[in-house]
Amino acid sequence: MNNFINRTVELNSLEELYQRPGAGLAIVYGRRRLGKTALLKQFATQRHHCYFMSSRAGEKLQINALGNALAAMLNEPLLEEIDFTGWDELFALFDRVLPNNDKFIFIIDEYQYLCQVQPAFSSIIQKWWDEKWSRKNLLLILCGSITSMMYKETLAHSAPLYGRASLQLLLAPIRPDNLPEFFPDITDTRTLVEFYAICGGTPRYMELLQGHKTFKSGLSHLLLNRNSILFNEAKYILQEEMNSPNTCWSILNALSSGCSKISELGSRLALPANQLTRYIDLLKDLFLVYREVPVLEKNPAASKRGIYLIVEPFLRLWFGCIYPYESFLEFDEQEIIMNKLQPLIKKHIAYCFEDLSRQYARHNYLGRECVRIGRQWGKDYEIDIAGVNTDNKLSLVGECKWSNQKVGLSILKSLEECISQQNLPMAADYRVLLFSKSGFTDELTALSKKQKNVVLLTSPF
Repeated sequence: MNNFINRTVELNSLEELYQRPGAGLAIVYGRRRLGKTALLKQFATQRHHCYFMSSRAGEKLQINALGNALAAMLNEPLLEEIDFTGWDELFALFDRVLPNNDKFIFIIDEYQYLCQVQPAFSSIIQKWWDEKWSRKNLLLILCGSITSMMYKETLAHSAPLYGRASLQLLLAPIRPDNLPEFFPDITDTRTLVEFYAICGGTPRYMELLQGHKTFKSGLSHLLLNRNSILFNEAKYILQEEMNSPNTCWSILNALSSGCSKISELGSRLALPANQLTRYIDLLKDLFLVYREVPVLEKNPAASKRGIYLIVEPFLRLWFGCIYPYESFLEFDEQEIIMNKLQPLIKKHIAYCFEDLSRQYARHNYLGRECVRIGRQWGKDYEIDIAGVNTDNKLSLVGECKWSNQKVGLSILKSLEECISQQNLPMAADYRVLLFSKSGFTDELTALSKKQKNVVLLTSPF
């Protein structure tokens, strides 16, 4: 099986930069597990390149390690034989032996570690870029996992490398419609949705799930044991990615328990709103949290009805279902845990099915019939899928049902009554999407064949 799936847009961006004459500098960053290294290796394969993954080792060791890597890829034993005294000595020799015919790709992965062991490392790179490398046939790629540090070192106004990058790629989770490619042996939608409830759009989690046939097997082996590979994943993400993991942990825990507004979070954490906003923004940059407003709000950015939600399915699963019973897992009480988790997990999977359905709607209708797609809610109602047109009228509405019962006419009638009772602004040609895990009754199926604006779907993929 091909382990590299999707990332077409990112590969095309790198390819375009590679094909430009002369030098190029690319910044690739984003949180761990999203496949940055796999992307770069896929891009550099069959091309003249040097890939170096830095570490937490001391500076002297890393200088010589990079010298060895360059020696191997440039076929220059001299680089390997010298005991370099500093970065400038290494880069001076690299500059001398750098070929000028074929473009050379120089990748430094986990760039933030070099900045930690040598705080002036970005300034060193800046000097060599400005004075030498920017006039070479070189593509320099700096890749890092700690988003805040990568931004500080390479993209911020105060960064030594500010303004020099021709390309910056912030890697996001992959789209859910690629999920079937990761699990070609899984043919039923139910299992794919359940797997998404664990892995979301994170390639590494998908790889770990490969080989498991059921949700219960994947959950048990990957999460429900203190020695499981993902048991400490949530803590690891926060500790690696941010300077204030405890505060962000508390925010995610509060969000999972139903706190969704800044005022509620501030009260729960005893922090003023201006401090909370900084942490929320960091979690948003990592694609862990997002802000949602009713889709009919004309100015979403200024809306006071916005709420915050955990967007990463794995973290929703951990904080919303598993974390409250973590102490049981420390004593390997899996059977007790599974019984207690059932209602929480069912609710979590139902939400993921709803989220997948909205993403299906965005992929198929955004930019065609709708300018925004999300949810619409008010004091006494909620519509799972809602899209507005350029006139700010609802041109798309829908409901999602993760139930063992077939969906019938009552769901459609209930939706239509909600629209009427709430006096919602509707486009004349609005479309209805109904998603159901278990299919639809004969009556509703027959109606959808007559009313072409009613679309019935059992899969969001």
